[in-house]
Amino acid sequence: MNKQRIGIDGCNITAEIYLEIVQHTNNIDIVACADEVLSNAIKMKDKYNIPKVMTRSKLYKDNEIDYVIKL
Repeated sequence: MNKQRIGIDGCNITAEIYLEIVQHTNNIDIVACADEVLSNAIKMKDKYNIPKVMTRSKLYKDNEIDYVIKL
């Protein structure tokens, strides 16, 4: 089964809970995150080893992301 590449829109406590759960799955990769406040996205990237931080508009247009989850 191919891993689904997920982008997270909204780097808040809900996103952190989601990421804690997703870390224990084999078929999901969180590949990017975005937030209205850039520093929130950078903190989440560093804490959860997310490869990319990007703007929301780029997140939704990125062809390498299969799904975006708005949290």
